[in-house]
Amino acid sequence: MSNIIAPSGVKNRLITIYQLTWVVLIWNSAYKGARILNTLFALQLGATPFEIGLLLSTYGIFPFLCAVPAGRISDRYGARLPMIAGMTVCTVGAILPWFYPSLPMLFVAAAVAGFGFIIGQVPLQSLVGSLADGDERTRNFNIYALFIAIADFVGPVFCGFSIDHFGHVQTYLFLGIVSLVATMVLISLAKRLPRHRKPPPAPAGRKMIDLLMDLKMRRVLIASAVVMTGLDLFQLYMPLYAHHIGLSATVIGIVLGASAAATFVSRALIPILVKRYGVESTLLYALFLASAMFMIVPFFTSAFILGMICFGLGLGMGLGQPLTVMMCYNYSPEGRAGESLGLRIAINNLMHVVVPALFGAVGSALGLQPVFWVNASLIAAGNWYSRVRESATNSDKE
Repeated sequence: MSNIIAPSGVKNRLITIYQLTWVVLIWNSAYKGARILNTLFALQLGATPFEIGLLLSTYGIFPFLCAVPAGRISDRYGARLPMIAGMTVCTVGAILPWFYPSLPMLFVAAAVAGFGFIIGQVPLQSLVGSLADGDERTRNFNIYALFIAIADFVGPVFCGFSIDHFGHVQTYLFLGIVSLVATMVLISLAKRLPRHRKPPPAPAGRKMIDLLMDLKMRRVLIASAVVMTGLDLFQLYMPLYAHHIGLSATVIGIVLGASAAATFVSRALIPILVKRYGVESTLLYALFLASAMFMIVPFFTSAFILGMICFGLGLGMGLGQPLTVMMCYNYSPEGRAGESLGLRIAINNLMHVVVPALFGAVGSALGLQPVFWVNASLIAAGNWYSRVRESATNSDKE
């Protein structure tokens, strides 16, 4: 399935998974920090929950529209240039509000950053999968997921401390510099990326709908959408709820960081859990745990207890993304790994667009607490549906 080959004579100088994931750590820390910063700065500017929902939806517009084309470009031309271009555009999106700190500029910055992120993210995931085969590929995806978890912790915590000590506007400059560092490191390693082997011409009539008609792929996409719904509402409503009960930006960053810390723990345990329970059962149990944690959030106002709840959420939700990425890559047809990953990300970003805007309106009308309960119910229902579908499929086969 790999579409890459080693440059002649420099096999021992190819980029390693660790070099690549250090770039991922720096880049994603800046991107995740900027998302939290936009939410908290919008609150300071007087934005309503509905406006903040629209703001987070803006991040998903271009990824929804461009994920599949980005995957096809990656399949055809390789990862090097799209990754560099994506990180560069992300850097611009991170720093824009520093020049003109206003609510309209936050929407522009979110759109620019979302566009850059998808241009770089799809080829990056495809590259991670193509660096090895079999068990080593699973190991690479697990290492990649662990570094993403570290970034999910570092970004919000750094953002919270920076806001309290330097202010919202100055923090945009710091995050822009961090993103720029990631871009420069990638450029310095660009020659170590393996050369791309152009795939054979696509068979006539091959369409994206073919991927959706595949039963295994469709179930992976549904599971991924359920995961993304939960993550979006967590990123939208946990900062809102924490701000509503009077927690400082630093404490909010630490509370959110607890989820990322748990994500790191759960992802470190992926090989053990998958070996014992299987990929799909592990995913099911994890999402039911996340649903239970969402259900109890509105009953507590203690920062410590909320941090523990977020830790439980991280244990559940943290498994969703790496497991669905691995399953999506493994189930993809020959020469279409980038397109399959792009389709997964496109559907996820449809959730990015619809869910924050929809639930932002719900939160404005009904308050914050009911949103957590509705979200818990949606995750449980979607998860149960996938389980029922799995059982029905197995029965049909028997």
